[in-house]
Amino acid sequence: MAQVTTERKYKGKVMVGKVVSDKMQKTVVVVVETRRRHPLYGKIITMRRRFKAHNQEPLAKAGDIVKIVESRPLSREKRWRVAEIVRAGEVVEMIRETELESLMEKERTEKESRKEEERKRAAERLAKLGGFESVQEMEGEDKEQSEFAAEYAGDDQAEGEEEGDEE
Repeated sequence: MAQVTTERKYKGKVMVGKVVSDKMQKTVVVVVETRRRHPLYGKIITMRRRFKAHNQEPLAKAGDIVKIVESRPLSREKRWRVAEIVRAGEVVEMIRETELESLMEKERTEKESRKEEERKRAAERLAKLGGFESVQEMEGEDKEQSEFAAEYAGDDQAEGEEEGDEE
């Protein structure tokens, strides 16, 4: 009989998961999902476990699918190291930031338009309370008053000059 030798590439347990955080130096947080059937009810349950893995050359980024291997304790919570990057993922944070900026800009423009509409409605209410038919009629009245104020201000200046001559 021929002996079948299956060489294991890595010593210890090997798991495949998704990198969810790469904020720390030389450490990534990997989520490993396993699906199993509930023993009593039979429903398939997704179990998620988070592992902190050592990332020597920070190659693994958020969103990557990586293979992690059990190793000696490297710190209080780190007992795994990143063996290889199975598939590079797309950066989700950049997409979220651009979507967030566009939504904020959209909200700003909507808010400005709402404020402008409120100002128009308030001006119409003031015009009706003042006995005017429309805002334009009220504005025309304001212009007449401002012309009178300009004439009156001109009279004041003329009087001031005359008083200055008398002294």
